[in-house]
Amino acid sequence: MTYESNYERFEVAGPDGNSRKVEFIRSGFLAQGDRPELFFFRVNGEETVVGISGGSLARFERGRRRLTREQKVDVAGRWLKRQMEAGLPLDSRRLYIQDHELANLANELNFIE
Repeated sequence: MTYESNYERFEVAGPDGNSRKVEFIRSGFLAQGDRPELFFFRVNGEETVVGISGGSLARFERGRRRLTREQKVDVAGRWLKRQMEAGLPLDSRRLYIQDHELANLANELNFIE
């Protein structure tokens, strides 16, 4: 059975109570540094990017099966939703997922076997 993403399209309300539509657009990666994977979302018409550290992803997947593209979209989408619910600015420092955040999100989404 194939996994289907739950975070390709979703709505989120911030602390102000306003609802915002979010849609996954595309993914890619940077070919430098630790080769982070990037997930681009449209938030109320504006593009926002969430990154997952390539090193953190490699450490997480060691001894486990690799996360599918859809699962990575869900990790990135869940992190984006959490940041928006908290009313935090959508900047690159807050939207970059590393070791403990990745493990927590994977556990929350039941990706840990």
